[in-house]
Amino acid sequence: MSHVYRRPLDPDSLDSLAKLARLVQPASRVLDLGAGPGVLGRYLVEQLGCTMDGVEGNPAAAAEAAPWYRRMECADLERVNLTERFSGCRYDFILCADILEHLRRPGDLLAQLINLLAPNGRVLASVPNVAYAGLIADLLAGEFRYRPEGLLDETHLRFFTLTSLGRLLEQHGLRVIAVDAALRDVRESEFTDRYWDALPPALTRTLLGRPEALVYQFIVTAAAASEVAETIPPTLTCPPPELRFACQLFWRSPGEPYQERASSVAWGRLGEARQSVALPLPAFQISPEALRLDLADRPGLIRLYALELYDRADRLLWEWDGRRDSLAMQPGQQLAFAEPVLSPGRATVLLAGEDPCLELPISIAALVELREGGELRLELSWPMSLDYLALVQDCVPRRDAEAARADLARREWELKTSVTALMERNAGLESALAARSAREVDLERELAMLATRKAELEHQVDALRAQLNEQGAELADVRAVLRRSWRQRLWAKLRRWRDRT
Repeated sequence: MSHVYRRPLDPDSLDSLAKLARLVQPASRVLDLGAGPGVLGRYLVEQLGCTMDGVEGNPAAAAEAAPWYRRMECADLERVNLTERFSGCRYDFILCADILEHLRRPGDLLAQLINLLAPNGRVLASVPNVAYAGLIADLLAGEFRYRPEGLLDETHLRFFTLTSLGRLLEQHGLRVIAVDAALRDVRESEFTDRYWDALPPALTRTLLGRPEALVYQFIVTAAAASEVAETIPPTLTCPPPELRFACQLFWRSPGEPYQERASSVAWGRLGEARQSVALPLPAFQISPEALRLDLADRPGLIRLYALELYDRADRLLWEWDGRRDSLAMQPGQQLAFAEPVLSPGRATVLLAGEDPCLELPISIAALVELREGGELRLELSWPMSLDYLALVQDCVPRRDAEAARADLARREWELKTSVTALMERNAGLESALAARSAREVDLERELAMLATRKAELEHQVDALRAQLNEQGAELADVRAVLRRSWRQRLWAKLRRWRDRT
C-alpha cells in the first residue's frame, strides 16, 4: 500500500478516527496495526499517556510515525508474524483502523490477535460499510466506480457489512461486544450524482428504512470469545435517515456581485410534498440592493406556493403575489416556469441544473427595512424528478379517481339504503294517515249524531219550557181565584159575626 492516508484527528468529532480514540482508556498499552503517519498514535501518547507500538507497511509513513511509538515495525500486514515481532507483549487495545478492508486475507491477521491481548483486552476495528445507501444507489444505476479514497477506495480488497464483519471476527476467536457508527449524509459523500427521487418510492423507503442506511463506517469493539459469555449480539441504533436538499439566499450591496460569503443556507426534506423553509438575513451596514434565491442544489421540479420577506421584528415587508409572470420575468438561470394551467394557485419551476437561481422582485423600499436583518420564508415542495412528476400526474389521478369511484359507489349504496328506509317509513306514515283519516270520518259522524241529539234535546228543552210557562200561568190563575175566594169567605164570615153582634 503506497498511498499514505492523512486524516486530521478532531477528538470531539463524529468520524471513525475520533470515535476509536475515545474508546481507548488513558495509560493503556496499545498496538496500532496500519498506523499510517501516526496521527492516532500521537494523540493517544500526548493526550492520554498511552504506550504505543505499531506496524506500518509504507516506509515513509512508518518513519513519520516512529517518534510517537515505543516500537514501530515496518512490515507487510499480510505476511508479518505479530507473535514473533511482539513476543512477550500484551496489549489493552489493538487498533485496526480502516485496515481490514485492504487485506486479501484479513482473517490471518485477526487470528494472531488473541495471543497479544492482555486480560480484558479489546480489539477496536473500523471498516467501511458496503451497504451504505449512496453505494447501493450507484449499484442500482449500474455503477461501481473505484476512487482514490472512500468506500470504494481503489486499494480495497474486501467489503463488509456489520453482519459479515461480526462473522469474520467470530471465526477467529473474537466476539463483538459493542457497535458504533460514523454517519454521513449522501450529499456529503462521494455518491452525490444519484438522486433519490428518481428511484421508485417503495424502493427508496426500503433502502432508507434500514438502520445502517447512512452508516459510512462501522466501529466495533471485540474481545476474546473465551472471555465473553455468548449473548445476543449488540445491535446498531442510528437516527432515522433524512435526505435533504439545500436552498440558498444571496444578497449583494450596490455595484457588487453575488458572493458565497454573503449568503445563508437552509435545508429542505426530500419527499415532503409541502414544507416551509426559512433563510435568515443578517444585519446590514448598507442595505442590500437585491436578493437572489437558489431554490435547490439539484435538477428537478419544484412547486412554489409562497414567498415572504420579514424584518427582524417579524413585520411583513414583501410577499409574492402568486403570479407566475412576476417571477418568470426576473433575471435567473437554469430554471423555467411551467404554464399556470399546469399548477393553478402556485408556480411549477423546472430546475435545469445544479445552480438554479432567481433574483426576487423586491422593491428597494422593502430592502431598506432589512438594516437590522430579517428572514425569507418559502413554502415549497422538494425537487422531484420528471419521472416522479409523470408518476404523480398518471398514477395519483388514477388512484384518486378510483378512490372517488369507490366513494361514489359507497355513497350510492348508502343513498339506496336510505331511500329504502325512507320508503318504508313513508308507507308506515301513509298507513297511519289513512287510519287517522278513517278515525276523523268516524269522529265527524259521531259529531253529526251528537249535533242532532243536541238539537233534539234543545227542542225538548224548549217544549218543557213552554209547558212550564203554561203551568205557571195556570198556577197564577188558580192562585188569583183562591185569593178572591178567600177574601169572599172572610168578608162573609165578618158579616155574619157582625150580624150576630
